[in-house]
Amino acid sequence: MTISQYALCAATAFAALSSSVFSSAARADEADPTETILVTGLRAETSLDTKSSGSRLGLTVFETPASIEVLDGDAIRARGDLSIQEAVSRATGLTFQGSPGNGNTAMAARGFSGQGSVQLLVDGTRLFVASGTLTFPVDPWTVERIDVLRGPSSVISGEGAIGGAVNVIMKKPSTDRSIMQARVAYGSDNAMQIAGDAGGPVGGGLSYRVAASFTRSDGWLDRNSDNRNLAISGALRWDASPTLSFTLASDYGDVEMLPYFGSPLNNGKFDRRFRFINFNITGSEDHFRDNWTRLTTEWQASDAISLRNVAYYLSSDRDWLNAESYRYSATTGLVTRSDYLNIVHRQDQIGDRGDLTLRTPLGGGVENSLLVGFDVNRVKFRHINNSPYGGSSVVDPFDFEPGGFITPVPTTLGFRTLTTQYSVFMEDQLQLRDWASLVGGFRQDWYDLERIDARTPANGFKRKYHSTSGRFGLVLNPAVDTALYGSFTVGTDPISALITTSNAQKDFGLSPARQFEVGVKQRFLEGRGSASIALFDIEKRRLLTPDPENRLITQQVGKRTSRGVEATLAVQLTDAFGIEANGTILKARFKEFGEVVNGVVIDRAGNTPPGIPTKTANISANWRFLEPLQARVSARFVAPRWTDNANTLRVPGYEVVDLGLRWTISEKLAIDGRISNVFDKIYPIGSNSSQWLLGAPRRFDVRLDMSL
Repeated sequence: MTISQYALCAATAFAALSSSVFSSAARADEADPTETILVTGLRAETSLDTKSSGSRLGLTVFETPASIEVLDGDAIRARGDLSIQEAVSRATGLTFQGSPGNGNTAMAARGFSGQGSVQLLVDGTRLFVASGTLTFPVDPWTVERIDVLRGPSSVISGEGAIGGAVNVIMKKPSTDRSIMQARVAYGSDNAMQIAGDAGGPVGGGLSYRVAASFTRSDGWLDRNSDNRNLAISGALRWDASPTLSFTLASDYGDVEMLPYFGSPLNNGKFDRRFRFINFNITGSEDHFRDNWTRLTTEWQASDAISLRNVAYYLSSDRDWLNAESYRYSATTGLVTRSDYLNIVHRQDQIGDRGDLTLRTPLGGGVENSLLVGFDVNRVKFRHINNSPYGGSSVVDPFDFEPGGFITPVPTTLGFRTLTTQYSVFMEDQLQLRDWASLVGGFRQDWYDLERIDARTPANGFKRKYHSTSGRFGLVLNPAVDTALYGSFTVGTDPISALITTSNAQKDFGLSPARQFEVGVKQRFLEGRGSASIALFDIEKRRLLTPDPENRLITQQVGKRTSRGVEATLAVQLTDAFGIEANGTILKARFKEFGEVVNGVVIDRAGNTPPGIPTKTANISANWRFLEPLQARVSARFVAPRWTDNANTLRVPGYEVVDLGLRWTISEKLAIDGRISNVFDKIYPIGSNSSQWLLGAPRRFDVRLDMSL
């Protein structure tokens, strides 16, 4: 174990002893609240009292019988995180598993991974994933905060969230003050960012918010690694009366992603000579365009009754043109490339979600809050491709000629799907005075799926699915700053991606799961510290596994489990110094699962699922050693993972350290510098049997933040 691993484990042990949620930003205490000021630094502040999307009832993190972490948008930007996923990977137990093939958004949590098990929401709306790909939203600049709910979350948003759900809350119109902020940044590989944010009241009950960010970079590879992002977010709010408001909002993302699919291994080991080579073809493309528009209506009919409704439309266009697989031969010294993919996605999602909340005093200090609602949407999807993805080439890595796109198959329409979802849901909190509460939720989803196969019409089908989800929990408050909780949760995952279910999978249902969780949440040091610890046990059933008696038959009888402990700590020891830490230890296993190898069914029971680390940890500290200067350090540790179900191919763990320094010139102006991956670690963020997808090397950036 390295020194940095020892440091991370020590910090995690410290977190487990006291143990929470953290990350928020500090504003100048003496500032006029109507003025726009900059975030002057980071503080380890509790978010236990934040109302989170872990419940649609508006419960705080402290009141919810589940593990929830709230990542403040100002803190994310102050740290310099460049993507939603970079920010979320600092949360407890979440690890990044992104690649261009999944839109760089796949995550792992609580022993389950991928976009079918760790769901992404935007303002509480579930965005359906097609063939494992989702990129929106693209830039933390347009984000108010990110709520991370760990464990089965289907009761909030429907199928596809056994590991957890990440809810990105976009910036909202400012009704009480004007906002005018800007950022200009420059860094390694000619990376640059230009961003602005404006908002405020304009009279007549109207207020607005407009935020935009453009980033680009030459990329860290030796060729073909240019990438750029454009994010635009706008919202207009009309307060028609003190109790009725309408908000029209639209967000747009245009991403040309780094077209990098990794480096080939040399006899199962990484070859440093390949670190900066992009083995992709000339003219490769990973281009994504998303536009999400919604109208939100909120009516506080009385102190006891409130209504909300969101009508929305999402369009997504995605284009790939790449050679994605590489194998190196030590005998010939050459790399064979395959999987020449040309894929086009065209997706439209339209929907409406509404809910009604009733708050009823029952006397004697007892109060009940009940929410009932519905969610309906329709998704049209087209998959244009050159399946079965032929084409191959052989290249010399030391005299590299990238070549162009090679395929014997034309790119045509493969299939279309139409998916309709109908859902009803409810939540209830029974508050028993100030010492206990019962919190429950229920959701029922129905899905109608129609697939039309353009090449083989006989492979088309119609299928109905249903999903039942629920959560029941108890929260006890033996002291005003202590919450003890326990909960039981059930949810479902799709076999792959629901809206792109294949003909071979049409007869299989959703995979159900259940979770038991107990935990403690604690505030201390008069609000300057918070801690939490949670123990969980998850079982997911009905995995696809071959019949041991007939390998040609696939059964839906498999099972996998995950058990673990999570601990978090945040404490601002003095006005000048704060520390935050979190850690997870888990044991994920196949229980009933097999796969066909060379015509024989091999039992994988007892093995760890691929891509799941047994330990993760994060630690960060901020220190204002001089009044205008604040230093910060953060480190992330991820344990080794297996690449295959047989647990024969192991990818090493990693620890990455980042440093930053912020000079607050005034409440209106600050300069911030960051060095990422300080020790220039070579580490894989994704892998398969023949190649590693590497994390970025050491890089720096300098940012100028302004408030007008």
